[in-house]
Amino acid sequence: MISREQWLKGLADHLRQLEMLWDLEPIQLMDNLSVHIVGHSKRKSDGLAVVVKTGPDIDLIDREKQWLRHFPGYAVQVLGAEKSHGAILMERLEPGVTLKQATEHDDDEKTLILASMIKGLHSRSIIGGVFKHLSELAKDLDVLEGAVDKKLLAKARGIFAELTLDRSQDRLLHGDLHHGNILKHKVSWKVIDPHGYLGDPTFEMAVMMYNPLDAFPTNRPLKKTLERRFAILNEQLYFDLQRMKMWAFAMAMLSTAWTFEDTQKLLGIPFLVAQELQ
Repeated sequence: MISREQWLKGLADHLRQLEMLWDLEPIQLMDNLSVHIVGHSKRKSDGLAVVVKTGPDIDLIDREKQWLRHFPGYAVQVLGAEKSHGAILMERLEPGVTLKQATEHDDDEKTLILASMIKGLHSRSIIGGVFKHLSELAKDLDVLEGAVDKKLLAKARGIFAELTLDRSQDRLLHGDLHHGNILKHKVSWKVIDPHGYLGDPTFEMAVMMYNPLDAFPTNRPLKKTLERRFAILNEQLYFDLQRMKMWAFAMAMLSTAWTFEDTQKLLGIPFLVAQELQ
């Protein structure tokens, strides 16, 4: 795979190739992009509003395409894909408001929507060989060695080891299911941006417990928000409460590790959540 810097140098030509491939109007790039490039356009043939997603990691884009096609009705619809170009053509969700942005819903209602999405995704028993297993994420905790209490780190590692040992109930997971990756489409909600992992179904609720990162509820203590979310999920889903708390802690520690690797600082909601759940 070429470096991102090299790939970006040829981005303009790359986008023109995609416009020709799918008969699109000029692609308008979205702001605040990181790993992938995402842009809006319309098909010239019928004026259909579409979204193009592309990036230098062709295999990563291809896995996302495969994941999305596994979940029709719940995920954004894939209209076309070209592995050699590392690109996906998708329907544009309208109005496209994220669950995080949906101010008409309080945190309880948003948690219910997330629970409903998890229930829908897991109604399909899908296992696929192209996706990584959750157990592979545990090594990312190593960056916290010496930076956090060794008991916290040992607990997170222990949870990953324990809850990924028995794989008989594994499912294909979104892996990053939170308020920013669920968008309003007409009268329903659809999911975008899957990471795509194989693993314990209960893991699916873990990421939402420390999200939205930049808009976490402030109208009640953190402990109360976590307790309320756990209670709703426990009522709506078949997940064991203790297992949910274990995964929420382990995933909050993993998110802390990713942030620490970038900033060399222990900060943010994930670390606070991990400390609350220890």
